[in-house]
Amino acid sequence: MVAAFSDVAAGVAWGCNGTDLPNVINVPYNGGVPTGDGAEIEDGVTNTNGILTDCSTAPAALAVRTFGPDWFLPSIKELDQIYDHKDTLEAVSGFTAFSNYYWSSTERDNYGAWSQNFHLGTQYSNSKDATNNVRAVRAL
Repeated sequence: MVAAFSDVAAGVAWGCNGTDLPNVINVPYNGGVPTGDGAEIEDGVTNTNGILTDCSTAPAALAVRTFGPDWFLPSIKELDQIYDHKDTLEAVSGFTAFSNYYWSSTERDNYGAWSQNFHLGTQYSNSKDATNNVRAVRAL
């Protein structure tokens, strides 16, 4: 997985608040630890495609696609992996440091989607109409 050198968007909503997207697997709260289909490594591409199929105006997913069709919104586990390598990534010349909260492509339910706090390393279910940052990724 390759992360973009800078955020593609700041302060954008996930989109389609109040709508359960049929082509995106719901990942329940489960004590605050998102796991299972839709949350895992390699789920980001499928999730992003499903988001844009079911919600063509989704700001976070649309933002990553401005980089091209092979860029996607990472799943929550992919985003957590990026967080685990944050110091290494930020040491790369030209790489812009991460801000606070970032959207994943992992949907919780009609009203929520998962995000990652890049200051604390924690994961949260936020309202789909809340605003977070977006960092695009693509597969190698």
